[in-house]
Amino acid sequence: MFFINTCPLKTKSLTSGPILTHVRDLALPSSIGLFFQTMYNVVDSFYAGEISTAALAALGLSFPVFLLIIATSGGLSRGASALIANAIGSQEEDKQRRYIAQSISLGLMVSMLMTITGMLVAKPLFQLLGGTGECLAMAMAYMIPIFVGSVFFIITSLSNAILIASGDSKTFGKVLVVGFFLNLVLDPWFLYGGFGLPAMGITGIALATVVIQIGSSLFMVSAVVRRGLLELNSWHVLLPDLKTYREIAEQALPASFNILSVALGFFVTTYFLKSFGDQAVAAFGVTTRIEQIGLLSTMGLYAAIMALVGQNNGAGNFDRVRHTMRVANRIGLILSVVTSATIYIFARRLMQVFTDDPAVIEIGVECLHIIMLVQWSYVMTSTHLAMLQATKRPRYGFFESVLRKVLLPLPFFCVFVWSRQFEIAAVWWIISGTNVFMTVITVIYAQWVLRYLGKAKLGV
Repeated sequence: MFFINTCPLKTKSLTSGPILTHVRDLALPSSIGLFFQTMYNVVDSFYAGEISTAALAALGLSFPVFLLIIATSGGLSRGASALIANAIGSQEEDKQRRYIAQSISLGLMVSMLMTITGMLVAKPLFQLLGGTGECLAMAMAYMIPIFVGSVFFIITSLSNAILIASGDSKTFGKVLVVGFFLNLVLDPWFLYGGFGLPAMGITGIALATVVIQIGSSLFMVSAVVRRGLLELNSWHVLLPDLKTYREIAEQALPASFNILSVALGFFVTTYFLKSFGDQAVAAFGVTTRIEQIGLLSTMGLYAAIMALVGQNNGAGNFDRVRHTMRVANRIGLILSVVTSATIYIFARRLMQVFTDDPAVIEIGVECLHIIMLVQWSYVMTSTHLAMLQATKRPRYGFFESVLRKVLLPLPFFCVFVWSRQFEIAAVWWIISGTNVFMTVITVIYAQWVLRYLGKAKLGV
């Protein structure tokens, strides 16, 4: 009863009009914004490298732990976005309002749990990964402020999911651009001190991130409110509704576990890389951030697919769902070839941006040269997983990610790495091979789902 409202929601219908135009209008702002978000992380890595190789390794070590927050916020966002987009497509305003308000409510509760859990498990996880001494201390100094500010990460992500489902990807893109330029100022200021602030080292880099997230979350929530998507004139709308919580959780948990499995995969890879030394761990952390640059188009397409497929699935327009996938896959493959080739050619120069350690550079260049050969597989996997999430089939994503990141590469890591009969390149080839294999499986399954949707429409 708290969700009944006579004011119309300001949403954009994606159930008509040219698919290519919609993909462009949704994916391009998202990709531009995510570019600046990636560069935001690049700046953090740059200044960590300015401190020491140990600080850079600490950032690499903290990445899988940071992924706990990313997994939580990403899972909630994907689950909420799928439900909201489908409700918009079916023109059920009461459902739209209920999903929006309860996703924010659930996000607030989960973020408190995340802060407590993260602060308890961070150190044991770092130690499990082989973190000791200065590297361990720096990783903890970086992650504690991040966990304290996790609520702002989650609320920002949820607000973006709400806006994307309603056809708006521009607002968050603008926030990310502003956040990047703020980070250019705050990172060195908090790191080295000045203007009344003491030098805070790697803790300052984390605090700069949290400060920017605070501003981002406030702006994003206000954007949601201004569009009439969330009304905060009554606190009752945020009271827990267990039925709606369960609906969101059914979509969000598999998506969160999917992202967590990426973190687990990172844990596994980092664990085996530790036997090659801190330089290998540092190189892996840097290449992961560079790789994100090559996946920007994929991330933008993911957002576009979630909105387009979600709304059209809710409206029963399955022909437009299939058309969306054809357009998105073509665009994704073209962009992935361009970005992969660019990173391959400039791999050494990109590594030199982050570190002057010759060993780290050589390991990173070799990794990038191998990974970029199969970057297209990430794109194909991501677009099809987005379609499955948008049609409310999130469980496969978890299955796929666990196989790709953990179960398939693990036995090969044990044989090739522990035997010490192979060079570090074996790690990169194992990662690449499993990615290609799971891409083939994912595409086959997703195409079967698309055919099933068409048959369901015809009553076959």
